[in-house]
Amino acid sequence: MPRKSDTPTTPSDQASPNSLDRRSLVKAGAGLALGSAFTSMATSEKAQAQTQAKGPVIRGDEHTLILASHPYPERSVVNKALWEVAEQAEGSIFKNLESIHGDDMWGFDRAAERKLYQQVDRIVMMFPIHWFNLTPMLKAYMNEIWWIGAPSELRGVELLVVTTTAGGPDAYQPDGRLGFTIEQVLTPLQASARYTGMTFSEPLAFLGAAGAGPDELTRYQGMLADRLSEPPRSA
Repeated sequence: MPRKSDTPTTPSDQASPNSLDRRSLVKAGAGLALGSAFTSMATSEKAQAQTQAKGPVIRGDEHTLILASHPYPERSVVNKALWEVAEQAEGSIFKNLESIHGDDMWGFDRAAERKLYQQVDRIVMMFPIHWFNLTPMLKAYMNEIWWIGAPSELRGVELLVVTTTAGGPDAYQPDGRLGFTIEQVLTPLQASARYTGMTFSEPLAFLGAAGAGPDELTRYQGMLADRLSEPPRSA
C-alpha cells in the first residue's frame, strides 16, 4: 500500500494556490461593496456638514451681508445675543468670521466675497470695540478683501456698524474718561466707507454693555431687529 504522502493527487483533490472558493469570494466582494457604500455615505455626510459649517447658505435674493467678529467668542454674552437676531434677520446673509475661519487670517476668498458684494445693498459689521478699534479678524478681512484699492462693488452700498463697549455712555463723551465719542472712535471705518463710496450710517452702539442683564439684552435684541428690518439706506 502506498504511503499517503505518495498518493498522487488530481486537480479536484488540491486547489491552486492562487484560487479562492467561489462562495467565499462572492461573500468577500459583497462585504467590500457594502463597506465601500457606507464609507462613501459617511464621507459625503461629513463633507456636507463641513461645507455647511464653513458658511451660510446663500439663496441669491439677500440684500444685507452681516459680518460678525469677536476675538473671544466663548466669553461673549451680549454679542451672542445679538447674533441670534442677526442670524434670523430676513433678507440677510450672516457670517461669523471666527466660526468660519478660526484663527486663519489669510484664508479669505477675495473673488467670492467681492462677488457677494454685487448682490447686497448693505453690509453690517458687528463687533465689540477691541482696544478702541476693530477686532483683529475683522481688520484682517478688510486687509485681504478690500486689499489695496477700493472695491468697486461697494460703491453705493450702506455700511452699518453694530458695536458694543465695556465703557458706559459717560466715558464716551468729550469731557468723559476717554475724551472721545463712539462716533469718533469709529472714524477709521467712516473714512473707509467714504473712500470706497459707501454710505456710512449712524452706528448702532450699545455702550456699557458688559453689565447688561436679561432685560437689557432683550432691549438690545429688539433695537437690532428693528434696524435690520429697515430697508438699506442710500446717500
